Amino acid sequence: MLIAGYETHEYAIPVAGCTLRLLGPKWPHAVHNDPRRQAYYDQAGYRPYWTLPWPAAVMLAEHVIRHVPPEPQPILELGAGLGLVGLALTQAGHRVIVTDCDEETLEFARASARLNSLELYAVRPLDWRQPPAERYATIVGAEILYAPEALAPVAKLLATCLAPAGSAYVSDANRRSAETFPAALHAAGLDFRQSKARAPAIPGFDSVDGRVFDGTVYHVFRPHDPGTQTELRPSWT
Repeated sequence: MLIAGYETHEYAIPVAGCTLRLLGPKWPHAVHNDPRRQAYYDQAGYRPYWTLPWPAAVMLAEHVIRHVPPEPQPILELGAGLGLVGLALTQAGHRVIVTDCDEETLEFARASARLNSLELYAVRPLDWRQPPAERYATIVGAEILYAPEALAPVAKLLATCLAPAGSAYVSDANRRSAETFPAALHAAGLDFRQSKARAPAIPGFDSVDGRVFDGTVYHVFRPHDPGTQTELRPSWT
């Protein structure tokens, strides 16, 4: 099967007691050097890290499934990558708007939705530097803090797009690049709590990896918003 011109590999990923089938490029690292896309990557100022599923996406999906009940309002997902979080939340009964700045990755998310017999609420391109006008009660994003220059745009988007009393959940595998995210949130007028999270490595097409990764889920909200101050249970998995 070809998706966006790439041969594919299928992952079987346990999430919250279910197994999610996820499609990705068969040779993920080769996408970084694809001459067809180099000009786009250079202009956009980012690298295609979407080509692999990341443990922090499992951390985020399980945290949200555990703490946020499905509601009629759709969840906005930022930097969806291959779509693991959006698909897992959809499987759990949430309505998710899956977004990413690279439309190639959205093709993989759509294909994985079909593979799992799931219907995503919406799939859209979205650049963090250009926040949409709509506001959302819940926003999620996994591994979107991988570069220091991304922190301020992410915090600004959350401040712009969170509805009153809304919550955002952002996961990170304790990367050094995310250490100043709290400062970026405070600069944007937001507050947060942190929960520890843990998820196993996701075996690739040519390896089996038994490591377990530690990470953090940031629960982001506006200071003094009603309905956001209840204490969450720890999110160890």
